[in-house]
Amino acid sequence: MKKTFVAAAVLGAFAASTMAADVTLYGVIDTGLHYNNTKVTGESAVNTFDMKSGVSAGNRWGLKGTEDLGNGYKVGFVLENGFTEDDGELGNDGRLFGREANLYVASDFGTLSFGRVGALTSGAGSYDQLKYTPFATGWGNTAKKANFMIGDRDRMDNTVTYVTPEFAGFKVLAQYSFNRDGQETAGNERQNDRYAALGAAYKNGAFQSALVVDTVMHDYDSLNQKDSLGVTLGASYDFEVVKLFAMAQYGEHENAFGNKTSVLNEGTKLAKKGTYEADYVKVLSDKGWKGYGVSLGMTAPVFGGTVLAQANYLDAKASDVNVEYADEGDVVSEADAAAKKFAKEGTLDKLKAQNWGVALGYTYPFSKRTNVYTYVSYAELKVKAAAEDSETAKSKQTEFGFGLKHTF
Repeated sequence: MKKTFVAAAVLGAFAASTMAADVTLYGVIDTGLHYNNTKVTGESAVNTFDMKSGVSAGNRWGLKGTEDLGNGYKVGFVLENGFTEDDGELGNDGRLFGREANLYVASDFGTLSFGRVGALTSGAGSYDQLKYTPFATGWGNTAKKANFMIGDRDRMDNTVTYVTPEFAGFKVLAQYSFNRDGQETAGNERQNDRYAALGAAYKNGAFQSALVVDTVMHDYDSLNQKDSLGVTLGASYDFEVVKLFAMAQYGEHENAFGNKTSVLNEGTKLAKKGTYEADYVKVLSDKGWKGYGVSLGMTAPVFGGTVLAQANYLDAKASDVNVEYADEGDVVSEADAAAKKFAKEGTLDKLKAQNWGVALGYTYPFSKRTNVYTYVSYAELKVKAAAEDSETAKSKQTEFGFGLKHTF
């Protein structure tokens, strides 16, 4: 009886606070089966078929709410947890609210936000402006934008974001992170991995567009000491019978271009004309990657569901590249992983990567909250090292998957 009374009191208090602060519990649960065939030059094809969590959308649950302060002011928050549905583990490096932890004040003068949020060009979070690809950051490895765009943008700690009120369809966004990952280090600002961005968005009926210029100011621990420069332009137009998407991105001194991270598989060799130097290798450049990526896509209503289609291309290069032995499990870029086997340890003048891919998907709603989906995609990565005895490395990847997504 006493336990029942306490539980009722707690629920009553929560209900009262919910009414006062307008708190909402929400989430996404997404899981599916995934097939992948990968063929790298000089190696046997690798086939995998497994269960994947968060295929079309990352699994999450969150709390968000607002409180009216009067005189046109309100305070709000977003606390969003990420997890993997297939094993129940926490996502985002085990953070409780790794997807977003955001406190903001909104008024007629705009919105000012503090906390952990996605970068303007990360494809994630409340202030994301990278909305101009049908498959966004999900749908397997070969379809998501990370394969063809700047990879070094993600959710960030210690971030201040300002968004102006909308005027004639326009709004301006500014963002700064004092340290993208972890608490700030006192002293020289170069001890922190900082980020700054300025963007503008426009909406007029069926047309939307955004332009963002951003930079990562790398810390002392980064081999690439030069500040990066990223320029992102995207647009979409909804004709009702079909919605078209287009996006382009240019980057200089970037730590990652194309697929953000990939662990070299056991047994991968660093090859130089048949000579095997090491099982694991990584590529380093104090100038980072320079290049561009483009994406064209569309969605259309078909048979009660939605068809998604997309084509992508990336072209990037890194100069003054160092090829070094790496420890097992080290994380390197996908382009690095495909190319390293064709360069001996030492310094290369240049490393060039080209990647293209196509993807097709379909999603069908069982209800407003539940839908099934399927997709197929193909991507081909080609890497060339500028050395006399180097070869061109190719990685071909084919994917197929289907799954179920429920939102609440």
